[in-house]
Amino acid sequence: MAVYSELIKNFEKIREYVRDFYIFGFHTRESFDAKSKRTYDNEKRRIESWLSDHVHTSLEGHKKKVSVQVDSGNIFQNPLYQCYRSKTFTDNDIRLHFILMDALEDNAMSVSEIADYISANYGMIIDVQIIRIKLKEYVKEGLVSEVKRGRNILYTKTGCYADDIVSRYKGLGDMIKFFSEENPFGVVGSFIMDKLGAKNNIFVRKHAYMVHTLDDEILIDIMGAMEQKKAVLLSCVSRKNDKKHEITAVVLKIHCSVQTGRNYLIMYFTKQKRLMSVRVDSIVKVTPLDVVADYDTYYRYYEDNRRFLWGTSFGKSRRYGQKEHIHMEIAVDEAKEMYVVKRLEREKRSGTVTKKSDGLYAFDIDLFDANEAFPWIKTFIGRIVAFETTNEELQDKFDSDIARLYEIYGGAYDIVNIP
Repeated sequence: MAVYSELIKNFEKIREYVRDFYIFGFHTRESFDAKSKRTYDNEKRRIESWLSDHVHTSLEGHKKKVSVQVDSGNIFQNPLYQCYRSKTFTDNDIRLHFILMDALEDNAMSVSEIADYISANYGMIIDVQIIRIKLKEYVKEGLVSEVKRGRNILYTKTGCYADDIVSRYKGLGDMIKFFSEENPFGVVGSFIMDKLGAKNNIFVRKHAYMVHTLDDEILIDIMGAMEQKKAVLLSCVSRKNDKKHEITAVVLKIHCSVQTGRNYLIMYFTKQKRLMSVRVDSIVKVTPLDVVADYDTYYRYYEDNRRFLWGTSFGKSRRYGQKEHIHMEIAVDEAKEMYVVKRLEREKRSGTVTKKSDGLYAFDIDLFDANEAFPWIKTFIGRIVAFETTNEELQDKFDSDIARLYEIYGGAYDIVNIP
């Protein structure tokens, strides 16, 4: 029987459990029917070991419910970063790391010279190919640099240390503290702070979307494909029904919601020949494919169309490319409420704001999906004197909602028709 360990090889294995406990919470042992009870117990124990200060349990009858509860306004570091510190490694991995750092401390050496050094000083015979693979990995990570001298490639430590850099530039330490709690990739700042022995004691956020740090591993693969202008094969799972599917696409841009912190991938779906978006937290794996010769053409296509986005929706497939118009008129007391007009101007995105007459302002916009703007539009309820959209379903919803409000509060309602 395998011995339980807090360390993991595959981050995807734990991502869903952490996300479920953090977002939904209050799970019992019977809630996870996709895996065995032993698997649930092991994953719960890992989460409790990482997030012990934030795990909450309650009893419902004889069943224990577990959840993760975090008040972002009272903590200085995202506790979910602990999940990234759980990567397992073999004894040989960690031993070879320190041996290489020792061998390269003072001299530039070739792979064969390093192998001889290890044999002479540690009494170990390590395959040259293993050493070469590890050095290539360290070159990529920036720990080691390689220099060609004659026909030989020599390796040496870069001598780039976080504490030296921070001490050299005033304010850099505070910048890292701020970055450590930013999303995405704040975990990088957290790891640098570990190396410095520093703690964030300055910055705290009232609304921090901590759970989305779990997407960073996927996000960095996506951004790598963008940089290299490659197509990708995305392995996704539906958040509604857990159905798995694959998408071959050209990845173009990441949109991050300032309301939820959720990340969306904007891409060109080659099969349907259209732009579309997918939530990053629904992506399980990113497999890079070939370089896309027309990548810049696809990106310009996105740039030309993004002004018709309110969020990330490009509309229904059968109506792809069609725009939906929204026209709204609001009443404002210009002597006391010009802040409303300023807010309208600030938040209009690609829309336009026009003064119709004293105390009456109009907002117009064309979108691929007018439904995305509806929650924002409803924040002006009480000031809206006219509303019209070419999206018939949205028009009916608005009219029925307003009629229902009047019914609840005992008023009378007459739909305003705009000529």
